[in-house]
Amino acid sequence: MRRSTRTPETPGTPGTGRTPGTARTPGRRLAVWAAGAALGLTAATALSVSTAGPASAVTAWTEPGLITTESSTLLVQTVANDGTSTSICDPCTDEYRQLLDIGDMSGGTGDDILALTATGQLRLYASSVRRPSNSPYTAVGGGWQTYNQVTVVGDLTGDGRADLMARDTHGRLWFYASQNSLSQPFRPRVQVGSSWNVYDQIIGAANFDGSARGSLVARDLQGRLWLYDGRSNGTLTVRRQIGTGWNIYNQLIGLDRNQDGHGDILGRTEAGAFYLYAGDGAGGYAGRVRDAGSTADWRYDAIADEGHQPDFGKGQLLGRMPNGDAYLYEGREDGTFFPRQGIAFGYAPSRYPLMTSSAAFGDDGAPGLVVTTNPGPTYGGMLLNLYSEDGQDLSLYYYSAIAGPGDLNGDGHGDMVARDTGGHLWFIAGHADGTLGTNTRHLIGAGWNGYRTIAGAGDLSGDGVADIVATTPGGDMYLYAGLGNGTFASRVHVGSGWQGYTRIAAPGDLTGDGKSDLAAADSAGRLWLYPGLGNGHFGTRVEIGTAGWNGFHDIT
Repeated sequence: MRRSTRTPETPGTPGTGRTPGTARTPGRRLAVWAAGAALGLTAATALSVSTAGPASAVTAWTEPGLITTESSTLLVQTVANDGTSTSICDPCTDEYRQLLDIGDMSGGTGDDILALTATGQLRLYASSVRRPSNSPYTAVGGGWQTYNQVTVVGDLTGDGRADLMARDTHGRLWFYASQNSLSQPFRPRVQVGSSWNVYDQIIGAANFDGSARGSLVARDLQGRLWLYDGRSNGTLTVRRQIGTGWNIYNQLIGLDRNQDGHGDILGRTEAGAFYLYAGDGAGGYAGRVRDAGSTADWRYDAIADEGHQPDFGKGQLLGRMPNGDAYLYEGREDGTFFPRQGIAFGYAPSRYPLMTSSAAFGDDGAPGLVVTTNPGPTYGGMLLNLYSEDGQDLSLYYYSAIAGPGDLNGDGHGDMVARDTGGHLWFIAGHADGTLGTNTRHLIGAGWNGYRTIAGAGDLSGDGVADIVATTPGGDMYLYAGLGNGTFASRVHVGSGWQGYTRIAAPGDLTGDGKSDLAAADSAGRLWLYPGLGNGHFGTRVEIGTAGWNGFHDIT
């Protein structure tokens, strides 16, 4: 997640001197697509898998007190209070959707780290293995993309190792008890709760309450904080309210920050400031103090043991000029942008009618750049991801709207939806290499020509599944919540008055709270942010661009 207080850059004059029909990926990897030929770098070689055996005998588990982060350069490191850091992997092979600091399970020096990929592989970086850059990981297992939050709950079983809780997209809560193995550190899951989607943040706080080895602290959409104590079998006590007003933070983090043996809570503001609430060991906490070991200028994509998975795969706006040059505005996760980057040149709307920035197709976290081509004898009627590393897919149909909201079918890969000229909406599966399964598309429904715009990037409804919104010419907006199988629930009316905007885009999470937001440009060229509330609705709009946004042919 990136922090800054600088204002967003106003759109300016497009660059010159570029070869028409080229695109480049900023930041994590470089791939160039020229009309008629695909050029790209080979995929990174995967780190080897650890063959470490059973973990050492452990007599007591201590909740971590340091902060582990992942930066945009795929560096995962643990940062001490004095500013020194220990790299876990540099760079990692993939961008991780979530990090979990589980303390020392392996008997090494330092903490062991669990890392979760978008496609659902859980990896263990054991401190007993040499670090950093060539540090191997143990692949713990797959299928974890079904969860929208995984939490270290403490040592409920009393074996000296951390246990896990995980919430799935249906709101069910599962308990994973630890066991003495690095290759299989957890026992089969047991369901211990339901209806947990009423919370937007869930963190573990070991020894937060002296009556339990571990606790769960959960925040609801009204900003109230609730405490559940864990039992040895993973079940939970009846909740009790321990605070209000906690929605001033876009992330909560559970750890023993002051290392006094009691679980604490760190709250992070949208501006990037961290505040510590020291636990008293009896289910309460002291008044907040600014955390001196956390700085507002940290740049990171994920923090270990944060209360909500960061919205994965986008967090940016793309604007295309009428001459076909496209510019990327990468979000700082405080509602503003980094200076823009030119990423595609010569993609004139006359030849490429549609262009969209899609959520990431694979684990590398790099958003796609997808265009359609006009009917023609050579490249007619194609749906192309310009960042695909092995070519392009032929589409036999012509589309009037496209969007890349994220994973719609539960496999962890970002997918697309496309409306054809007859008003039919299609699901098109994305693959890890960036290619699109246009030959195996599935019909979602008909009648979509009644909408002026279709947009989506990430989870708007709060269940962890990607959604889309659609607006009518009269200004009504409707939410279509993803069901996780490539289809959507019945539409829900979000609000009216959207006809006042010339362009509407779904950038993903721009505020850093893990909830998807919307952006809209008015006729005066101002850009407005509508922060997502995590329940399919949006907060009060905030102006994040003062002028020039109506100079784009489209924004996405």
